[in-house]
Amino acid sequence: MPVLPAWLRQLPWVHLAWVGLLLYFDWQNWLLRQGVLVPQQQDHFWALALTADLLDSALFYFNWLLMPRLFRRGRLGTYLALLGLGLVAFCALRIGVSYGFDEVRVRGQSQPLGYYVQVLQAYYLLLGGQILLLSYFIGLAGDYWRELRHRRALEQQHLRTELALLRSQLHPHFLFNTLNNIYSLTLHASPQAPEAVLRLAELMRYQLYESSDDLVPLAREISHLQSFLTLQQLRLPTADDDADEAIDFRILLPPNASHQLLLPPMLLLPLVENAFKHGDLTARPHVVRLVLELAPADGQVHFTVRNRISPDAAAPGGVGLANLRRRLELLYPEQHALVITANQQEYAVRLTVPVAVK
Repeated sequence: MPVLPAWLRQLPWVHLAWVGLLLYFDWQNWLLRQGVLVPQQQDHFWALALTADLLDSALFYFNWLLMPRLFRRGRLGTYLALLGLGLVAFCALRIGVSYGFDEVRVRGQSQPLGYYVQVLQAYYLLLGGQILLLSYFIGLAGDYWRELRHRRALEQQHLRTELALLRSQLHPHFLFNTLNNIYSLTLHASPQAPEAVLRLAELMRYQLYESSDDLVPLAREISHLQSFLTLQQLRLPTADDDADEAIDFRILLPPNASHQLLLPPMLLLPLVENAFKHGDLTARPHVVRLVLELAPADGQVHFTVRNRISPDAAAPGGVGLANLRRRLELLYPEQHALVITANQQEYAVRLTVPVAVK
């Protein structure tokens, strides 16, 4: 099967519009000449019209092909010289075709043939110049659209690269914090240390092997958060009878919604991580309160995290929260909300993002 050349595959609507324009003017010319053409001219009209169309198209595509080879490479002198030669050849050939149209009328007129040729020269110089300008500006427009598409493709590639980098930064950040927690347990020879290592292995398995997709089911993210909360439960004071209820995680979703809704992986974890990093682990009745809900009106997920602030904790934030802000800007530009409220006792953050549906 023959393959069209590259210059014909570019901007196909231009080629269709050009052919349509030529046929339209041929039809109008045919209608205008109905009353003046003799039978001999009528027999040859469409053959001559199509010949004229081929000459117009030759000039149009002559410039179309010269632009990438000469004009865009800075060879302006050669480009203009060849255009001039092409325009002269176009005028000469078009005059011959026009004489074929009007041969009978020209012979019968009082003006000499030279006058007729001079008039046609001026007319076809103007027509050829218009064809060249049309081809030139369409070529420039094509360059602009190709450059725009190329720039957008580069921007998309840059965004994907940056998102991958931000996601990869979550792993060492999370691992660093969790290893500190396990280290604290081992210092006190806690029997919970082996359980903490096992939970960490489960979390890392998810982060390394199960979160490579752009979107994952919300149920998978919830399971990951629950594993993380179980790991953090080991850090709470064991002597406290209320330690098992110190983490309040409420999931307010319709039945089976968590399996149908999709979110980017590791999007909710930084907020929970931040709460345990800067929160007061001795606070009761709750160290942290989490609410995950779906707003039926707008189809958005709302995730709220509240925790009491530890008196000796540093200001909430850090690498995890900064990365989350950047990911949200890239994933949901002007479509998300991250609202943080804090006072001397409590720190609260509310994340609102749209969700995709399977």
